[in-house]
Formats: sequence, C-alpha cells, structure tokens
Amino acid sequence: MEPFEVTIEQEVFCISERRQPTGNMSYDFLWLNGPVEGYGYTVALSHPDSRMSREELVDEVRGFLQGFYEPGGIGEEDFPDHGPTAGR
Repeated sequence: MEPFEVTIEQEVFCISERRQPTGNMSYDFLWLNGPVEGYGYTVALSHPDSRMSREELVDEVRGFLQGFYEPGGIGEEDFPDHGPTAGR
C-alpha cells in the first residue's frame, strides 16, 4: 500500500505501512497538523498475515482523535494549548 492522507474533522494524517523485523505488518500514523511537528503513533499487528483495510485505518484515526480530545485524554494532559483544528 502506498502512503495516503486522510482528513477527519480537519485533522490530517499520513498513513503508511511497513513490515516489522518479525514479519508482522505495522501502520504509522503521522499527524500532519497535530500538536507538534512529527507527532504520530504506530499500530503493530500480531500476526504476519494480518493487514488492515483502508476503512479500518480511517476508523483507527477516528478513534484516536476521539480519545485524544476527550476529557482526561492525551491532548488535555500533554498538549493543553492544542485544540481541534475545527475549533481553532
């Protein structure tokens, strides 16, 4: 899969996939307009034959954003001056 961008509620992520040394697939989510340059996260799968669909990858970003911005979430705790792009 070639890297691709996804925008959810004005938050932009670049999603790419790569193989871990174990042979398992992992997905890197780089938040292009996030709280700091280069901020993102990785999801590693536990079976070498497992892959995530594009729809699953987009759903992963949605879930991440929901948790990031919820009360007590990473955003509130680690980046108190950063709010959703739609509200900036």
